[in-house]
Amino acid sequence: MTAPVRLGIVGVGHMGRLHLEKALQSPSAQVVGVWDTDPERQKALTQQGLPLTPSYEALLEACEAVLIASPTTTHFAYAEAALRAQCHVLIEKPVVSTPDQLERLLRLQEEVGVIAAAAHVERFNPAFQAIFSHRAALHQYQFERIAPWTPRGSDVSVVLDLLIHDLDLFWALTEGRVADMRAVAYRSHTERADSVQLWIDLVDGRGASFLVSRNAPYKRRRLTAHGPTLWAEADLLTRQTTFYPNEGTSIPPSSEAPPTDALATQLEYFLQCVRKGTSSFMSLAYVQPVMAWVWRVEALVEHKLVFAE
Repeated sequence: MTAPVRLGIVGVGHMGRLHLEKALQSPSAQVVGVWDTDPERQKALTQQGLPLTPSYEALLEACEAVLIASPTTTHFAYAEAALRAQCHVLIEKPVVSTPDQLERLLRLQEEVGVIAAAAHVERFNPAFQAIFSHRAALHQYQFERIAPWTPRGSDVSVVLDLLIHDLDLFWALTEGRVADMRAVAYRSHTERADSVQLWIDLVDGRGASFLVSRNAPYKRRRLTAHGPTLWAEADLLTRQTTFYPNEGTSIPPSSEAPPTDALATQLEYFLQCVRKGTSSFMSLAYVQPVMAWVWRVEALVEHKLVFAE
């Protein structure tokens, strides 16, 4: 039997706590250390009997892989230290704050030869995977990701908080080159964009529209796609996918995905990559084009930003 991966968790806020729960339940992982700089969280971890380490350096000495779920502004420093310690890393999105930081991590990863991956959990959503399996028949996409206001994630713009998910899904579906981008953006609760509508045209004629907001009256995660022979709709919350094929196309009209835990599946995939030493579609090199799109949209939105009275 293969020994579990000795895993460390960095940051146990909302997402970090969810990652920790999945790691503690996984037979493929042994949580050997947890690190958080917040004194209250440190106290809670100790009271729960979890392996809180006295420092991040001590965590790196104990583990062979580290999952980074701390605030975005800290990702680069934690990831750089982990790579220098020859630890594999899984970094919660967005992986870093600037293109230069990503370039430096990519160079360092190549030098040390470990797995470095981005946690884009929607890739593991079975409703998206159903759409992905028929991507050759789909040419145009519409993404909607909206939710009521919450302070969580508000340290960055809605582009880095929410839109990054759908840009990643669009890249996975097309791996296309951008011909044109257009956007409108509003701020309502922060000094950054809180609502964005974006249009992307690819050079091959495919394209997508995106609506993201953290100022909506309800929560929705939806993907609609169509092409000459097929129309498809996916609810990424309920994992229900409905296909509307032309006559003669042998695709079931609808399907409800099994109750797959995307976060747990993502962790298992990462641990498998660590154990086998295999490359990953979550690798930093693979998501680099996605981050290039993200920063391009950030710059575009900055010039379009309007305050919503």
